[in-house]
Amino acid sequence: MEALAKEFESLGYTVDRSFAQHGVAVIRGFSVGAGPYAGKTIDVGVVGNDFPFTPPSGIHVRPLIAPNGQRNINNSPLGADWQYWSRQLPNWSNERTAKHIISYINKVLLDA
Repeated sequence: MEALAKEFESLGYTVDRSFAQHGVAVIRGFSVGAGPYAGKTIDVGVVGNDFPFTPPSGIHVRPLIAPNGQRNINNSPLGADWQYWSRQLPNWSNERTAKHIISYINKVLLDA
């Protein structure tokens, strides 16, 4: 998780490590640039306990911005104010970087 957190920071993001017990690095104040949530600022958690070997299986989002129980969006183990969006990250074998994960987060939120 620490390696992922450091890569996010090298890209200019503020990272909260308080969810390290879950293996999650949280990007604080992530600005959604496009899609139905454009203009919102959210926190985005990414599991990265064995980064860069295994891709994240989805993202954790706070605050709740979509209904739970629909489109693979469910409660998150991070707390009641979080939700987990299960989405596959494509092309991990070609690009195992935090920059690729940021593109993935933007695509997930764009397609929401």
